[in-house]
Amino acid sequence: MQFELLGAQHYPRLKAFFVGQRLELSTYSLPSLVVWSQCVFDTMFAVVEDAVLFAERRMDDPERRHLLLPVSASGFKDPDWLRQRAIEAGYKEYHFVPRSYLDFFGQSAVEEYFTVQPHAGYDDYVYRAADLGGLAGRDYAKKRNLVRQFERGYGGVGRVAVSSITPANAEECISCLQGWRSERPGKDWTEVLECERQAITKALHGLVELEFQGVMVSVDGMVRGFAIGSRLRADTWVLNFEKASDEVKGLYQYLDRESARRLFPGVAFLNKESDLGDPGLAQAKQSYHPQSRAYSHRLALRP
Repeated sequence: MQFELLGAQHYPRLKAFFVGQRLELSTYSLPSLVVWSQCVFDTMFAVVEDAVLFAERRMDDPERRHLLLPVSASGFKDPDWLRQRAIEAGYKEYHFVPRSYLDFFGQSAVEEYFTVQPHAGYDDYVYRAADLGGLAGRDYAKKRNLVRQFERGYGGVGRVAVSSITPANAEECISCLQGWRSERPGKDWTEVLECERQAITKALHGLVELEFQGVMVSVDGMVRGFAIGSRLRADTWVLNFEKASDEVKGLYQYLDRESARRLFPGVAFLNKESDLGDPGLAQAKQSYHPQSRAYSHRLALRP
């Protein structure tokens, strides 16, 4: 089995495997896999039969590596298939295994070949798109109030503009990202944030080729926030990136609402990814009242 290092040039070749795919974790957004490759992890792929199999390998410690579940338009591959492919490839673990896979085959059937463990910090938050676009009801009263504060504070004629991100204005979002970074002290700029910066830059430069969609909010002629999403399944999109200035009160809530309204018309659910075990991020995601959680697991080959 020959793995290739994943890059944007492979997107046209691989996208057919994702048509009708059933994996609900945000990890299985092909555009996201492309832009996060070669930051902390090298992401590689191999086409096996009618599926594409991805592998991730730590750049600073190649022995720390794992496979992802195969993606195929024909559906899930059974646990014995996973076992055989892992042995062939020389890997011992699968990461980002959604609950739906275990439910489909039955956890006892999976455990004939693998030990199953929760993948702490990597359970995704899934929302009804209509909830985030409408912010209706008591649960969203605080969010509506913050949106109103933003609209009152910047409500003059022509002060606020909401636009689609295009190749022609993508550099304005990169400037916004640089401004967002400058708001954070150097000690708070982590390896993960630097990787995210690189991934966002790749997404903005590959907006059309990778089929991302984005929206940006300008205040007084300057982009102060933007969001970028990609399709995951027929009924679900992922909000991959969302950045806004902390200096503009209510802007995040306004951007979040406008993203749900403009980026994902007609889509039932929005996946806003995991909290990575960060308590502050978990609290922020819970405050939007997720409709459900997409649970992630790890599979380790039995001896």
